[in-house]
Amino acid sequence: MTTRMTTPAVLIGVDIVSADRLTRAVARGGVTFARHLTTLAEHDRGPGTATFPVKESFIKAVGGRPPGFSWHDFEAAPEPPPLWAGELLDEAAAELTAATGLALAAGAAYILRGACREAARLRLAAGQGQVAGAARWGSGAGLLVSLAVVYVDRKDA
Repeated sequence: MTTRMTTPAVLIGVDIVSADRLTRAVARGGVTFARHLTTLAEHDRGPGTATFPVKESFIKAVGGRPPGFSWHDFEAAPEPPPLWAGELLDEAAAELTAATGLALAAGAAYILRGACREAARLRLAAGQGQVAGAARWGSGAGLLVSLAVVYVDRKDA
């Protein structure tokens, strides 16, 4: 009898960080900290103060920081995720909200690049498929919480 292993259809990562801790890091790093974390394109459409936990949740989804990692491997995209990915993210966000009591009200689609895209591609056994992501985030009780889903963007799915 042969056991057939299946590859995951999506990768999921969660990050919860103290808002005070993040505020102190931003105060210490200022503009340099922001430039280190965000691309120019993200300044208008990214998650703002939630950028760090959002990108940390993507790092967890792809399995850690691969060699060649850059915070710019993840960039908020101008268009929403495909409907099925948005529905999956909504369902997972509802479960995280139920577990933490924190609503994940904001969200965005994400482009994955570089080393993190390749790490996700390997974990998803995606071949040359377009790897993409989506995230939801929220705050409350002194915490910032984020959820990221990484998937193969199949236009026909």
